[in-house]
Amino acid sequence: MSDSSTVVSSPDQIIYPNIFLAETGTDLGRGVFASENIPSGQIVETSPVVLLDLKTQPFPAQIRRLAYNWSKTHVALALGYGSLYNHSDQPNLTFKRNTKNQTITFSARRQIEPGEQLTISYDYLGDGENPRKRSWFEIHKVEKIGIEEKNNGK
Repeated sequence: MSDSSTVVSSPDQIIYPNIFLAETGTDLGRGVFASENIPSGQIVETSPVVLLDLKTQPFPAQIRRLAYNWSKTHVALALGYGSLYNHSDQPNLTFKRNTKNQTITFSARRQIEPGEQLTISYDYLGDGENPRKRSWFEIHKVEKIGIEEKNNGK
């Protein structure tokens, strides 16, 4: 039997030692923030997902805002903080889907400072290097509210 104070981790285990959920104080609502420095490339979270069949559409707006495109037949809700990361046109996280294990792994694109909100781009696929032909916001008919819009007064 292992010591209960020992934390054993693997890439598919959810551990949140350096992030927390808080109100942003903006129209974005809640956001996920760093509680300590997160080095570039570090895995921040691996979230299991719940797959939703696209045949069950239309999904309520609350679900559309949280869902990731997964396949031609499914979208996914990421558990943990995975569906709570807000959008930014200059995200500080990347994400990669693991269809076999039904998880999404979020990693730091760059050094992230304590108190900084963790963001992804909803308009990029996978590692953020391949922009979509159509905006995620357009595809899902969701109003775009992101970090840049808040800062620019839009």
